[in-house]
Amino acid sequence: MRYQIKIGDDPVNDAARARAIVKAFPDIFFFVDANAGYTLLEAQIAMRALEDTNLYVEQPCRDIADCAMLRKVSGLPIVLDEAVLTHADLYRAKYEVNAAAVNIKLGRLGGITPAVAMRNTAQDLGMHFCIEDVWGGDITAAAVSHVAASAFPENLMHTSFFNDWTNEHVAGYQPRTRNGRGAAPTGPGLGITVDRSLLGAPVASFS
Repeated sequence: MRYQIKIGDDPVNDAARARAIVKAFPDIFFFVDANAGYTLLEAQIAMRALEDTNLYVEQPCRDIADCAMLRKVSGLPIVLDEAVLTHADLYRAKYEVNAAAVNIKLGRLGGITPAVAMRNTAQDLGMHFCIEDVWGGDITAAAVSHVAASAFPENLMHTSFFNDWTNEHVAGYQPRTRNGRGAAPTGPGLGITVDRSLLGAPVASFS
């Protein structure tokens, strides 16, 4: 299992908090995720303060060029997320940032098909990746799980089942994780049965 520590506010306080969490749970693999919240200077301060940890740093700055410049001040692995929207961005992540991984999110890229295309390119480049989405419930979890399950295992770092973090379940809380692990449904389509009565009336209909 992997856990994410949110940073991207005050770099000194963020680093101190992250170090305290890592010290308290030495057997857990942690990311710190700034969600592009740092300036280049702030990211330099935070990453220098965390240099002796084994943390992965996700999207410290918004711009790919700034993330590449952080290589000059820190050897911590960098994961890119928000900055990777196109295949050209993916190449820059690989060859300019030397990114340890990229976070591929279905909703941000436009759905399953473009996410699979990005995933396949990442595999061809020998990159690691996480398969996620910006948020969602049962339907999103099913889509994400299929994209993750059909990836090369050696390239997949992890995936997220966001329906574990929601109260409402339109497909009977399927798919779901158990003890930190999950699998893609095996039925037709996404492999889930959606209770349409929970969706409410359509916003619009066309014939």
